[in-house]
Amino acid sequence: MILKFCGFKTVKDVAKVKSLNIDMIGFIHFPKSKRHVDIQQLNNLMTVVPRKIEKVVVVVNPTFKEVQNLIINTPLDCIQFHGNESIELIKKVRENYKNIKIIKALPATKTIAKLIKLYENYTDYLIIDTPSEHYGGTGQKFNWELLNNVQTSTPYLIAGGLDMESVHQLEQSNLKHAGYDISSGIESNHDKDLTKMNKIVHLVKGDLNYE
Repeated sequence: MILKFCGFKTVKDVAKVKSLNIDMIGFIHFPKSKRHVDIQQLNNLMTVVPRKIEKVVVVVNPTFKEVQNLIINTPLDCIQFHGNESIELIKKVRENYKNIKIIKALPATKTIAKLIKLYENYTDYLIIDTPSEHYGGTGQKFNWELLNNVQTSTPYLIAGGLDMESVHQLEQSNLKHAGYDISSGIESNHDKDLTKMNKIVHLVKGDLNYE
């Protein structure tokens, strides 16, 4: 299972993941988000990330030029599109930056199967998240039954208000998801909580029983 922890804003919080067996760390680059970090902050934060963890920058409806600016000026490994980005934009990024991985977040609605078919061939991963008028994490779960009939060769992660309890429930499910994208569920008082992160890592990656 792939684990992506997201919404990091401080060097102190990023340093907490150094010893954790996670696959991706996410940073929000969207001024309307309470977790927004600018390009200078991105560079400062990314220097703390161990090489084994992929660095993901989350953007919302950017222009191609804005994506270029991020790729050129930060050491990111992956771009996550979290808005209503066109397939044309994603294709253009794919064609121009073949070494950069692409994630597309999709809202968990009844049309999820159609959306997956639209984007799956141009992305490395998909994220299925709770629908929201306000882009980014809602802290709310969605009805996971919507994923029962999802079929795609592109690995997809589940997001949307996940915490220890909900990840445990999903681990027991028969869904064909490839992992989890977690932000608010690993926080206490708006800071990343090492104990919560540790418990989820052990649950998903092994060697600790859920209690």
